Amino acid sequence: DPMIVCADADLDRAARGAVWGAFQNSGQTCMSVERVYVERSVADAFIDRVIVETGNIRQDDGSTGGGDIGSMTFGPQLDIVEQHLADAVDKGARIIVGGRRQERDGLWFDPTVLVDVDHSMDVMTEETFGPVLAIMVVDDAEEALRRANDSRYGLNSSVWTTDRQLGESLANRLHAGNVCINDCI
Repeated sequence: DPMIVCADADLDRAARGAVWGAFQNSGQTCMSVERVYVERSVADAFIDRVIVETGNIRQDDGSTGGGDIGSMTFGPQLDIVEQHLADAVDKGARIIVGGRRQERDGLWFDPTVLVDVDHSMDVMTEETFGPVLAIMVVDDAEEALRRANDSRYGLNSSVWTTDRQLGESLANRLHAGNVCINDCI
C-alpha cells in the first residue's frame, strides 16, 4: 500500500498520516501504509518529521491503558517482519528508528522506519504486515507513481499534495482499489 509525498505536500500532516497509517494496530491492517515514495526536495524534512512522530508512539501491554499500539498478534508474522528487515539491511537499507523485537512477554516489535530502500528488497515488494515503514526517495511525482504501481498488490494508496489537480491526476493513475488524497486508510 503505497503513499506518495509530493514536494508541495503539508509535510507535518503527511508525516502524521504515514506514521498513523503504518503503525496503527502494529501495522497489521490490510490497508496500512507499507511504503512511502517522497520527492527528493522534501525528503529530509519529511523523514525528520516521521522520526519525531514515530518517537512519540507509546506501546503498552494493556495493563495501564496508556499505549497507542499493542503487540503483534501472530508469531510467524513477526518472523516475516524480521526477515524483511534483514533482507533490506543486507541490500543496503538503513534502519533509522526501531528495528528490533522487544525483550518482554508477547509479540512486541518496535515501530520501525527504514530509508535507502529500493525495489530489490522484500520490504518494498512483499506485504510486511507489521510495524515497518519503508521510505524511498524519488526524483519527482511521476517516478513515485511508477514505483507505486510497480507492485502486484493494490488495495490502498494515498497521495499527499496541496495541488488538487496534481493529486487527482496521480490518484486516477494509481493501480489500487482505494486512493486517498491527503489522508490514508
